[in-house]
Amino acid sequence: MNDVVLVTGGAGFIGSHLVQRLLTDGARVRVLDNFSTGTRGNLAFAKPLPRRLTVVRGDIRSLATVIRAARGTRVIFHQAAMRSVPRSVKDPLGANANNVNGTLNVLEAARRCRVPRVVYASSSSV
Repeated sequence: MNDVVLVTGGAGFIGSHLVQRLLTDGARVRVLDNFSTGTRGNLAFAKPLPRRLTVVRGDIRSLATVIRAARGTRVIFHQAAMRSVPRSVKDPLGANANNVNGTLNVLEAARRCRVPRVVYASSSSV
């Protein structure tokens, strides 16, 4: 597999496991993460594969950032979200900005960059 795959939230728990599987399957992976809950330590398994993994520190709330990360990719796995129900109740506008508007930014970036496939895995928090 020579195509570049984008994983939003790729430094999070589920996202990092997806990244590991994609790399194992031979993909080149680009991670977009703001590291608000994910960590670089979750991607430590990829150190022997520096040419196959690119990490972009950025936020899905910025359409320009998502467009830059999505350029040249063939699929986007969208895993970025505010995952805490109590946090989203405490900050509903922040949860909306991240989970709703952020997802719209991912979809719009895919459209503008002509990415043919977006895979979205929801959680109990979204």
